[in-house]
Amino acid sequence: MKIIKQWILPLVIIGVIPMAFAQEDIESHPGFVDFSSLTAIANSEPTVEISLKAPLLNMVTNLIRAEDEQAANFISKLLRVTVNVFDSSAVDVDEISDSMEGVANSLEAEGWERVVRVREEDHVDIYARLSSNGEFIHGLAIMVAGLEETVLVNIVGDISGNDLAALGRRFDIDELSDLNMDVD
Repeated sequence: MKIIKQWILPLVIIGVIPMAFAQEDIESHPGFVDFSSLTAIANSEPTVEISLKAPLLNMVTNLIRAEDEQAANFISKLLRVTVNVFDSSAVDVDEISDSMEGVANSLEAEGWERVVRVREEDHVDIYARLSSNGEFIHGLAIMVAGLEETVLVNIVGDISGNDLAALGRRFDIDELSDLNMDVD
């Protein structure tokens, strides 16, 4: 019992306190989006769930730095990447679409900019949260309510247009690779 009190309990506390603060910090970041209201409606487990947090993103940065410095610099600026994909046959797509509208209104009220809106068979909303000087994107939020899949994505970090261009070059995405956002 003495060993637990003397060594294990302090180690647990030292390990848990930074994680609690890190969670609080990410949720207060201007690029963070809380999709819990939408995931609650899904009422099922996602078929795909990706949650990349800063420590893993830092490891990826270090792994690719020698191969692609620009892509590594981009990834090093990310704090979290979250992707949830739900099979639309297991969710009420109309209810998700209506709730997406509420989340979209909240994002706009918080200063997010709508980048894409599609209202065909699939409902797609893509938002970017820009810094006050317009030099950085603090976050991206992607919401798709489709006939086959419902997708929720949140990318949190301070990303420049040049970072996106580097990413486009790395993965051969022509629409991104031509960006040049140098500010004079």
